[in-house]
Amino acid sequence: MPEASAAGAGAGAGAGELPRGAVVGPFSGPRAVWGEHLERAAERYGKAVTWELYDDRGEAETARQIAEAVVAEGRHALVVGHFNSAGAAAALPVYRAAGLPVLLPLATTPGLLADSAGTLLRWCPDDRAQAVDLLAAVRDAGHTRFAVTHDGSAYGERLALLVRDASAVARPALPSGAVVSDGSGPATGAVPVPAVLAEPSPEVLDVPEARTAAAVTALVVCGTHVGAARAGREWRAAGFAGAFWFTDDCAVDEFAELLGSPAGVGGASVAVGGASVARMRGGPEAHVDAAFAAAAAALSEDPGRTGRTLLAAVRAHADRGFTALGEPEAGSVGWDFVPVPAVTAAETPRTAGRHGRAYDVIVVGAGVVGAATASALARHGARVALVAPMDGRQDHATAWSGGLVRSFEADPYLRGLALRSHQLAWGPAALAPGPYGFMTTGSLVLCGDADLEQAEKGVAELNGAGVPAELLDPGVLGARFPGLSVDGVTAAVWEPEAGYADPPRTARVYRDRALAHGARLLPARVRELDAPPGADRVRVLLEPGGPVEAFAVVLAAGGGTGEIAGHRLSGADAGRTKSIRYGFFHHPATAGLPTVVDMVSGVWGRPQLTGEAAGGYMAGRPVDEWDVPPGGEATLTDAHVAYIRQGAAARWPWLADPATRFLGGRQGVDLYTPHARPHLGRERAGSRIVLATGWSGAGFKTAPAAAELAAAEALDVLDGAHTRVGRRDGWAHGTAPFAAPPPSERSSPEVTP
Repeated sequence: MPEASAAGAGAGAGAGELPRGAVVGPFSGPRAVWGEHLERAAERYGKAVTWELYDDRGEAETARQIAEAVVAEGRHALVVGHFNSAGAAAALPVYRAAGLPVLLPLATTPGLLADSAGTLLRWCPDDRAQAVDLLAAVRDAGHTRFAVTHDGSAYGERLALLVRDASAVARPALPSGAVVSDGSGPATGAVPVPAVLAEPSPEVLDVPEARTAAAVTALVVCGTHVGAARAGREWRAAGFAGAFWFTDDCAVDEFAELLGSPAGVGGASVAVGGASVARMRGGPEAHVDAAFAAAAAALSEDPGRTGRTLLAAVRAHADRGFTALGEPEAGSVGWDFVPVPAVTAAETPRTAGRHGRAYDVIVVGAGVVGAATASALARHGARVALVAPMDGRQDHATAWSGGLVRSFEADPYLRGLALRSHQLAWGPAALAPGPYGFMTTGSLVLCGDADLEQAEKGVAELNGAGVPAELLDPGVLGARFPGLSVDGVTAAVWEPEAGYADPPRTARVYRDRALAHGARLLPARVRELDAPPGADRVRVLLEPGGPVEAFAVVLAAGGGTGEIAGHRLSGADAGRTKSIRYGFFHHPATAGLPTVVDMVSGVWGRPQLTGEAAGGYMAGRPVDEWDVPPGGEATLTDAHVAYIRQGAAARWPWLADPATRFLGGRQGVDLYTPHARPHLGRERAGSRIVLATGWSGAGFKTAPAAAELAAAEALDVLDGAHTRVGRRDGWAHGTAPFAAPPPSERSSPEVTP
């Protein structure tokens, strides 16, 4: 049954919690090596601030989505990042409108702070200064004839134009219309861009050819470290023997490997003529470290600071001065130029064809199952990305669930999951101090003749596990709960400690735990999983964005499972989606009624003790609407309400009373499997894809145990691949408390508790 409460309040930072900061950067993809600076600093300065990492993969559109989500959440004191300037340019207006302070330790595009309105501080020098210092360094090295090219990226082209402009300031205007390589190949794809050539006799260069070597003695290559390395290899293969000068994105450890000649492109090292790279003075990590240190000091001093007050405190704790606009003061930062180590061709295959860090595990879906799985994996040392859209839509089942929590299930396997979840999350010991919004109401599961055998077994199992439960006959049931009709009921399983929780809040708590343990949030939709047999990782195609890789994937996408291509459950094989509806009603006869799941008629209900519709009673009735798109709404039509009243009045007669007021309702979508059990485990033997989907409505109460099992399977994948994953003490790998038995022959598809 649907398992989310009417009031889906988020779990913000409470009393005694550390202030939160959002860290946004490229933690996967081709720029991931730069994100490592941010990761290390977040770990170093995590005692005073809880840093939550958001992976924008160096993509402007993803960066904007993250900014909108961070602002909408309203729980971060400030933002550190973005790394790349295009992403910063897309995101900064969003932060500025919200008055959220932003620290930019590595974004170098000139003019980023022009409209900052006092909400930004930049810690690094900008690219205009880089261009001036780079030209000075080239000339100081004795080069009188040099040129500039770029890697074909917008970033590289912008840098090349800045170098040209810097040269025009220092020398007479040079002829325009020269042609330089765009990095796509030595003989194709050239683009018309003014080349920067030193006097006295500037020439027009074509794409790299042998005569280029005679034309210039140095080449400035602008672009990303991957693209600039490719361009450098192509120019060297075409005969260029001069010196290379690379811009600052190339100041990373892996650049020397990327620049080395791969097999089939010459035979010598690219560093034949020497190569230098621009680097922020002191190294980029020093600027990142300084930004985190100042932010942590300001928040440690007063965790309640926000906005301009917080930014003023950051300024006071900074190791450098800033202008009124937020730029570093003149002379406090600058550029150095360091040699690139020579690398032989034999050393390059490690990086050839694949750039950027792969995740250990990507968890697809941020509902309660996905978030809890990510939390378990991150807690045990895996490098995890939690992938879910951040566009404000709530299309996962958790957002619309009714939140019913109990330990009894008629199916033995689901009962095992529910009992383990009681130990992990819902029991009295685990609930303290109550982070999930849990409310104790007691729970009744109404059984018919066919359900009696499992009811008796279940009560014995629950009591044996320390969960109080008893079997009530209809006479006792009717006397104890007069607002409930017992027609057709043989017996009822009564759990006095059961009740309901707040599913959106619970999912947020698990997500917060995952982020606190180093998981990254990657805002996107997954369109395809590509995991060829024998491959050492899974390629996950994101939208927006592109591919990102992981050694294992946990698919916890609920009703959206079938829409993701490339796995065993693609399409109709995932099961069938089905609409779920329930309303909240007020009537005096609901006083004292507990949570109820009726296996005889299929209806369900519970009290609403707090929040929206407080004092009402939730009632739901199965609907025969299949193959619907995932999603949900916080409204019901008059026809929907009438349908619930008509069918559920047989169990709650007060619903037929015209005086019963309708307070509001919800409708969502669940995924139903053919065998009425979830897909939980690897999609097939040896696969790197772990399934955790298809609960047919029982997913919320069993999510903690399901996440434990899904995480264990994913760690098995990593162990089998001999992947290096840091484990925390106490992780009993491979010791799940129960295993899935064969699917039960008995199923009740209309009962969705």
